[in-house]
Amino acid sequence: MVEFLLKHQLNIMLALSSVCGTIALFVLIARALPKKRRVALLLLELSSMFLLYFDRMAYIYSGDVSDTGYVMVRVSNFLVFFLTNIVVLSFNLYLIDVIKGAGGLEGVAFRLNLCVILSLVGTALVVVSNFTGMYYYFDEFNNYYRGPLFILCYVFPVGTPLIQLSVILQKKDRITKGIYISLVLFIIVPIFASIIQIFAYGLSLTNIFIVGMAVLVYIFALFDINNKIEKANRREIEYLKEERQVMQRLFDQTASSFVNAVDSKDDFTKGHSLRVAKYAKLIAQTCGKNEKECDEIYYTALLHDIGKVGIPESVLEKGEDRTPEEQEIYKTVTTIGDEILSNINEYPYLRDGAHFVHERYDGKGYPVGLKGEEIPENARLIAVADNYDLLTSKKKDRDHYPQFMVREEMVKAAGTRFDPRFAGAMVSIIDSDVDYRLRESFGDEFEVKLEKELTCEAYRSKVSRGILIDETITKIDFDYESIKGSPFGFFGPSIIVFDSYDGRIHNDVKNIEVFGYMEYGEVWFDGNCNSTNARNIEVTVTDLQSSTTKNVPHYEIMTSRYEDHVKITIIGEGKKIDIVIALPDTSKYAYVGLTGEYCNLKNIEVETSEDSNVQIPIERIAPVVSYINRLESDLPNIQIDRNRSVYTEPVSVEDGMNVIFHSMSLPAAKLVWHCPYVLLYYSDDGRVDGANYREYALVKLSGENDCDTIYAENSMTNNQSSEFIDWDTWEMKNKEGVECHISFRKKKNSIELAAEDAGIIIRNTTRIKEMPKVVYFALTGDECAITDIRIYK
Repeated sequence: MVEFLLKHQLNIMLALSSVCGTIALFVLIARALPKKRRVALLLLELSSMFLLYFDRMAYIYSGDVSDTGYVMVRVSNFLVFFLTNIVVLSFNLYLIDVIKGAGGLEGVAFRLNLCVILSLVGTALVVVSNFTGMYYYFDEFNNYYRGPLFILCYVFPVGTPLIQLSVILQKKDRITKGIYISLVLFIIVPIFASIIQIFAYGLSLTNIFIVGMAVLVYIFALFDINNKIEKANRREIEYLKEERQVMQRLFDQTASSFVNAVDSKDDFTKGHSLRVAKYAKLIAQTCGKNEKECDEIYYTALLHDIGKVGIPESVLEKGEDRTPEEQEIYKTVTTIGDEILSNINEYPYLRDGAHFVHERYDGKGYPVGLKGEEIPENARLIAVADNYDLLTSKKKDRDHYPQFMVREEMVKAAGTRFDPRFAGAMVSIIDSDVDYRLRESFGDEFEVKLEKELTCEAYRSKVSRGILIDETITKIDFDYESIKGSPFGFFGPSIIVFDSYDGRIHNDVKNIEVFGYMEYGEVWFDGNCNSTNARNIEVTVTDLQSSTTKNVPHYEIMTSRYEDHVKITIIGEGKKIDIVIALPDTSKYAYVGLTGEYCNLKNIEVETSEDSNVQIPIERIAPVVSYINRLESDLPNIQIDRNRSVYTEPVSVEDGMNVIFHSMSLPAAKLVWHCPYVLLYYSDDGRVDGANYREYALVKLSGENDCDTIYAENSMTNNQSSEFIDWDTWEMKNKEGVECHISFRKKKNSIELAAEDAGIIIRNTTRIKEMPKVVYFALTGDECAITDIRIYK
C-alpha cells in the first residue's frame, strides 16, 4: 500500500486538487447555500486545492538546483505549512456557520474563537520558521529536511481540530446526520493520517486526506441543502394543497349555500342540486372518469339550476301545472344560468350544465336543440343525474318513484332523452343497490318501518305501513282502546289488504298509477268485509271463550300465502275470524295495512316464522289462473310469475341452433323487463343452480344482459327495427303476445346469440373463460308466459 501511494502520490494530488478547484467553482455559483456558508466552503475548497497543488510542486522540484527549482521548493513548502492552518481556519468558519444554523453558539463560542486564534498563531509560526528553519530547511542540493522543532508544526493543525471535535460532539443532537458525519471525518481522518506520516517519511498523507475530507464536506453540505430544499418544497406543496383545499371548501360551501337558497324557493326541491351533484359524480366514477373530471362534473352539476334565481317563484312552484306561457318563462332558466356562470372565466365548464342540461339526446330538447354528442358530455351526464333525483324526490302531486320504476324510465329513455352510456351507468348503479326479486327497497331514507302506535279517528284517516304476506307465517299483535267522538257510535280496528310497489296505501290517482296500487278488500273485526279487486273473499267467524287476562282489548293476526291465495286469521275479543282471499293471479303481492275508526292501536309487534315449511292450510276458493293453456311443442310451457321463478328444461347449446316460441307478458306486468330471458349456464346435472353451477349470460329480450363477469364476459348490442314504435307500444304488443326468435352460433370459447322481440334486435357474444364440454340454455323471465317452444337447426 505504501509503495502504491509513493508511486502514484503526485497523480492523486493532481486529481484531488482539480476536484477541489471544480467544487470551488460550483460553490461560487451555488445560490442555494447561505452566503456565509458559501464563503466558508469556497475558502475551504480553494485553500485545499492550493495546499495539495503546492505540496505536489514541492515534491516535483525537490533536488532541482536550478533557479526555478530553488524558488519553487521554498515557496511551495512555505505555502504547504501555511495553507494547512488556513484549511483548519476555513473549516472553523464553516463549523461556526453550521452551529449557528443548528441553534446558536451558546457554550461553544469561546472554543471556536480560540480555534481562530490558534490557527492564526500557527500561520505566524510558519512565517517565523521560514527564516529560522525550525520546521524545515534545505541543503545545497535543494533537498528538504525536517527541522529540530518539526513536531511543533503538527500541534496547531492537530490540536485545533480536537477542540473543534469537542464542539461537534457537544452540538451533535442539533446537527443533521450527514453534516455531523462529514465534520467528524474531516477531523479524525487527517489526525490519523498525521500520526502515520510522522513515521512514513516521503508521503504527504495528511494533506491528501485533508483535501479528501474537504471534498466530502462539500458533498454532505450539498446533500444537506438538497434535503432542506426538498423538505421546503414538500412543505410548500402541502401548503399549496391545503390552500387549494381551503379554497375548494370555501367554493363548495359558498356554491352549496347559494344553490340551497335557490332550491329552497320550492319546498319540493330542497337539496336537489346537492343530490344531483353527488349522483353525477357517482355516474362519472362508474364511467371511469378520473378524480379531476369527477370534481368538475360535481361542481357543474351543483350549479346546473342556478338560473332559477331569475325565475319568479309563482312559476317555480307550479311544477308540471305550468301554462304554456309559464313553461316558456321557466325554459329561460338555461340562458339565465349560462349568463351567470359565463363570468367565471377560470372554470368555463361550469356553464355547460346550466345551459345544456335540458337538451335531449334525440335533439328534441332546449334551448338549442342539440343532438347526440353535439351536447357537451358533462351536460349529458348531469341530465341523467337530474332526472334521477326528480323521479326519486317527492312532489306536491305525487310521492317519490320506487327505484325499479326509475330504472324503467332510464331504460326507456336511453338513446332518446339520455346518452345510452350514462343512462346505462345509472341503471347499473341502481342494480347494485336494489333487490328486485322480493319487493322495493328505498334505502335508509325511504325504509318502510312499521308504526308502533296508530291513532285512528275517521275511518282510514291513518293506515299503517304494509306488512307483507308471504309463504311463511307472519304474526301481528297489538292492543287497542276506543277514543271518543264517533258520530255513529262505532269504533274498532280493521285491516286493508292491498298491493303497491312501496308497500303503502295510496288514495290519489297519480300515486295509484305510479305505485301500481291495487286494493283487494277491507275486513272489519266483526266479520264484515268489502271486496274490490280480489277474485273472491270468504270470511268465517267463530265464537271463542275469551281467556285474555289483559286489561285492554288485544288482537292477534296471523297471515300466510300459497300461490294466488292468502289466509288471514284474526283472534280477539272472543272471536276467531278466518279470511281467505283469492288474488287476481300468482304474480301479485299482498300486504296488510292496519287501520280503524276512533281507536288507538298500541304496542304493535310483528314476528315472522323462520321456517318457510310451516304454513297455514289454505283451501282454494277460486280456480288456478293459468296463461299457458296453449299448444306445447318441444319443451313444456312455463308461466313465470316472479323474476326467474320458473325455468324451462335445460337444452345443450349447439352451433346453428334456433329457438322459436310464443311469449305473453302477464296482465299485471308493467315494466320493460317483464319479458322472456335467455340463460346460458353450466352445471354438472344440467339444472339451474345444480352442482358446480356457473352462470355465463342472462339476456333479457328487452335488450339487457344482467350477468356478472366471474365466469364469462359479455358484449351486447341492441337495435330497434322499423317495427319498433316506442316502449309503450312494445309493452302492449308483449301483453297481446309475440313470436320470439333466438339463434345460437357456438365457437371455440364463445357463444353468439341473436334474438328478436317485437322490433328489439339483440346481438350478444359471451366469451367463456373456461369453456366446459357442454353449455346449457334455459328460458325464464319475469311476469310472462312462454309457450309453443320449438327447437331446430
